[in-house]
Amino acid sequence: MRRNYEEERASTLEDEKLNPIQTLVTMVVIVAVVVIFCFVVWKVTHANSPAALPGQNTENSIDSIADWGVQSSAPETSAGAAEDPISSAGDPEPDNPLGMEFDPVDEIVTAKDVTNLRSEPSTDQGQLTVITQLSNGQNARRIGINPDTGWSQLEYNGQVVYAVSQYLTTADATQ
Repeated sequence: MRRNYEEERASTLEDEKLNPIQTLVTMVVIVAVVVIFCFVVWKVTHANSPAALPGQNTENSIDSIADWGVQSSAPETSAGAAEDPISSAGDPEPDNPLGMEFDPVDEIVTAKDVTNLRSEPSTDQGQLTVITQLSNGQNARRIGINPDTGWSQLEYNGQVVYAVSQYLTTADATQ
């Protein structure tokens, strides 16, 4: 009776083993499901740039976080400036095509990673507004910050440029 049980158990274990072809097919199906899932996630996160392929003028989807507070209206007129008695009327602010106001600061910053420096505080026009990139260790002077929209106004190589504040960190004064 013991022998019968062992033979039956061995037969059951042999039936439970997957053959190599079944294992390969299972792995291919799993990989296909993961690839489809990744494609769907990529498509959803890049919905603001239809028909864009990776590496073809696509924008880092994290940059779009900084646009949540930007209004697409024309810059404020001087009547809007008259309502704010604190603003310095003697110092005209550098060109800002979106009319966004920045709190003045004076600090040296560097990028946490490679960060786009733009001609305007917006990612609406994608790569068209990117002037250059700032890498970690390269310094720029932050001259303004808008905590409501998440943009910083920088002075870099004699130009006024804009960057997403969350990508910047204050640099050590010793650098």
